[in-house]
Amino acid sequence: MSSRPILKLYTTMPEFELLHKRHDRTRSTSRTVTVDRQAQIHILMDHARMLEALRKAGRVDIAAPDE
Repeated sequence: MSSRPILKLYTTMPEFELLHKRHDRTRSTSRTVTVDRQAQIHILMDHARMLEALRKAGRVDIAAPDE
């Protein structure tokens, strides 16, 4: 019997690696980075799932927005 994963990610490893490569090619003075829309959506969905899993475990402290 295999154990169930704690979290299932939408982002594939090729997407993840491509995002890192894209970031690495960006100048340090740039304020924006152009990435694939679907890859960004997957990262946001993964982050939401991670946050929910941490909330359920009582292991999250969310920073207050800057005022």
